[in-house]
Amino acid sequence: MKKINKRECRKFAGCGWRIESGHGLLIAEQIEYILRAAVRLIGNQRLLVLSVYLRKEAAEGDFTPKWTVFQGREEYITLERGDDGIARWRTAAFEYLNRDYRFTEKCAFYSRKDEACVVSFFRSQENGLRALLRGQRRIFDKQSRRRQMKREREVLARMKRLPKIPKGVEPWIQENVLPAYFFYDYKRGKRKKGICSACGSESVLENVRNNAEGTCPDCGHRWIMKARGRRGKIYDRVTCQVIQKVGPREVVIRILKAHYHYDQSERIQRTSLYENARIFVGVDEKGNIKTEEFYYSFGEGILTRWKRGKRPVFCLWQQTFEADTCGHVYGGNLKRGLKGTPWQHCPVRQFYEYAREPKEMEPFLVEYLKHPRLEHLIKTGFYRLSSDLVYGSSYPSFLDESQNRTHQILRVAAEDVSYLRRLDVSEKHLAQFQKYCLNNLKDRQRLLDWQIRNEVERDICQITARITAHKMMRYLERQYVLLCVRKTRYGSLRYRNMQELVSEYRDYLDMCAEQNYDMKNSFVLYPADLQKAHDKVAHRIKMKANAKMRRDFKAAYRRIMNRLDFEWKGMKIVYPASPEEIISEGHALHHCVGGYVDRVAKKECMILFLRLCEEEKKPFYTIEIRNQEVTQVRGMKNKSATPEVEEFMKRWSRRVLEAPERKKAA
Repeated sequence: MKKINKRECRKFAGCGWRIESGHGLLIAEQIEYILRAAVRLIGNQRLLVLSVYLRKEAAEGDFTPKWTVFQGREEYITLERGDDGIARWRTAAFEYLNRDYRFTEKCAFYSRKDEACVVSFFRSQENGLRALLRGQRRIFDKQSRRRQMKREREVLARMKRLPKIPKGVEPWIQENVLPAYFFYDYKRGKRKKGICSACGSESVLENVRNNAEGTCPDCGHRWIMKARGRRGKIYDRVTCQVIQKVGPREVVIRILKAHYHYDQSERIQRTSLYENARIFVGVDEKGNIKTEEFYYSFGEGILTRWKRGKRPVFCLWQQTFEADTCGHVYGGNLKRGLKGTPWQHCPVRQFYEYAREPKEMEPFLVEYLKHPRLEHLIKTGFYRLSSDLVYGSSYPSFLDESQNRTHQILRVAAEDVSYLRRLDVSEKHLAQFQKYCLNNLKDRQRLLDWQIRNEVERDICQITARITAHKMMRYLERQYVLLCVRKTRYGSLRYRNMQELVSEYRDYLDMCAEQNYDMKNSFVLYPADLQKAHDKVAHRIKMKANAKMRRDFKAAYRRIMNRLDFEWKGMKIVYPASPEEIISEGHALHHCVGGYVDRVAKKECMILFLRLCEEEKKPFYTIEIRNQEVTQVRGMKNKSATPEVEEFMKRWSRRVLEAPERKKAA
């Protein structure tokens, strides 16, 4: 297909067409755009040139086209002139040149000859605009189809080397993935006879209830009990994953969806088993990990129904079975399927079969290449730790992957490895345990068990820095029995769980250390009533702070007392005698001066009262002085100063506050 020559087209952008001044279209208000058309030979190609003029500008004598469309047999392009006068190329169809959805209704050809030119070019029986729009849609459909075929050829080329799905997948799904059922006749009595859907053996059991769970005595399958008269129809659907080798540095994860149901004979019947998605995971020559995702589209495709990308879903936070790539992992072909790839020794089967729960294999294969010690952790039995490392670790440096021995990788002591394996430690608890090891804490294994049992997550290290873990646990257990029913003055529980008690104990010890208490004295470390001791120390600290604030407050006013006195027209300056007077002033006048007490004590500002001489004790206005200047004068509910008060403040500032001998006082 020959491309339109844009450089040559620019020469024909301004065709020099003029519109007669008396033409009827120029005064037709329902028409906004006037069209002129001609066929030109441009760059050895026969093109239809369609110029679109603005009617209002043409009526004023401006015959510069807003758009010039160059239409070929297999392509079209438009030169648009913006408001800044710069011409830019656009590939939009004619009907989308303007955002107005009635754009084409506001267009009209200048003459029948212009419209006939368009109709003749497209060899159509319709009018000019319809012929143009239909011709452009036909070209657009061809171009879209051509682009779609190009994409699908790339997808087919990507899928070319895929091996066949192993034959043992479906039997494995039925035997190991699908839930088993115990079908029995509903009759009165303790003993009921039924059939296991997994192995087909008959059993007589007691304590059988519909939808209860149990285990088959013959094959060992976990099953769900179903009464024949009550069960109705049973449909099961599962997601499975098959990992296969594609190349020496690449594997593919094939997502299979299986639908099964049980007929009246209680034999399992397959409804459908189909491949739903494919995820390619590979390593390039530079060692970079790359992944590509494809999904099977249920719509029509030209060459294939496979499309690149993730399957579209209605809502990202809603589970969609067709878009779910988390499933059970088929392990029958892993030894052969991963041979010769970077995942040759990857313990995929061991990782899955530990819990036999659906897992997402793409992040596992990616993280296996990023973390060289992931294989070591799985093979030594740290499955939960491995899972946390694969599926979103919030502790990126909790392992030392430069080491080879297990305790060095975990950053713990050698004697702790068997304990952590038996616990199946998570990354959160391992990070906490590593702090215990760093501090060489005794009884750290008992401490972690106690912490997990009581759901305590913080403040442990700060407490054990002062006392032993054994004494802390023993003391807090005794205190919790005493305080777990203690309530606040509002009727709610003071300590709803052990964590709140631990946090208060840490707060108590910190306050005692700040007050220079003897932190080796057992009377201080282990008070008989932790809540009362905590509140008592907090009250003492508050009283000391208040006493210091009062001393600083009095010293601040002692420095200016009687130096800023002033009286004029029945108003005078009054000094507050205590912090309580400033707080009362704020309450009486309904403003926030009560919060300025600490600032006064720190000498950041000064608060004075303006009173009427006749009512010296009644709050009138409050004055704030900062850096020898009056910054605020506020009355009731932050009311601004009246003209009389403003005149008073000006005279007081000029005669008293700004006096050279008194500046130091303020």
